[in-house]
Amino acid sequence: MGLFSRREKPSRPTRAVSPAMLGSGRKLTSSLPLGNAVQCLEDLMDSYRNRKYPALPHLVPAGHIWHGDPAEAPAAVYASEDQAGDFLLLTFARSGRGTLLGVFPLGSGPARLNLPLIGNLKTRDGSLSSVGTFPEGSIALAAPTVPDSFVEDTLTAAGYPHTVENLARLADRLFTMTVTKGYQFVSNIESEAAGRRQSAAWQQRFEDCATLVEPLQMVVDDLAAWNTGCLPYIQDIAPRVQSILLDAVGHEGSFWETLDGSGR
Repeated sequence: MGLFSRREKPSRPTRAVSPAMLGSGRKLTSSLPLGNAVQCLEDLMDSYRNRKYPALPHLVPAGHIWHGDPAEAPAAVYASEDQAGDFLLLTFARSGRGTLLGVFPLGSGPARLNLPLIGNLKTRDGSLSSVGTFPEGSIALAAPTVPDSFVEDTLTAAGYPHTVENLARLADRLFTMTVTKGYQFVSNIESEAAGRRQSAAWQQRFEDCATLVEPLQMVVDDLAAWNTGCLPYIQDIAPRVQSILLDAVGHEGSFWETLDGSGR
């Protein structure tokens, strides 16, 4: 339980950012409040496909850096996939009329902005209107941020008490699962040997991490710095491994049976 002694150490150090600038994006306005606009898009994605795991939404918070007009800076940014399974970055900014939406597919050029998703969304939100485009370079994709309360939130969702031992065991398991995902990325792009070396390096640095979430952040930050091309595909690593674990709650022989379930 390498994390038992880490609760009183300083928070995570300043992260190095390895952003990837995106091309232009569709700009739309809606009279819906921001939260409702997000839910409308989540519901649309639900009509395209089932969730991969019940606890994993189609829209996951995305790491980003805004370079556009400060007046249009988003209050929320999500990564998702369109009907064809292609990556989208979705921005939501509050406006006097409701919500300003941005839809940023990968690539460049205006042709890629003719997305069926826009028409489908307009059938769900009658107030939605196209008002032009965000210029290329308005936003950059960066490594996602693992919330400071991620481990505690996972225990809460599973219905387990926040004991020191439960927190340590869960943090260790989440780290192991995140390293496995990181190994797969490196192995697929470079080689299995490179993946094993990187996994070993993460394991060595694990003991120097100061907080429960810092090991998870270390992996996603390193993947972003290693290859910015993987940024679209690492946005959901933390919520994905969380959802995989939550999907096993109550199953005989699952990880959860190793925890103290007092009070459940």
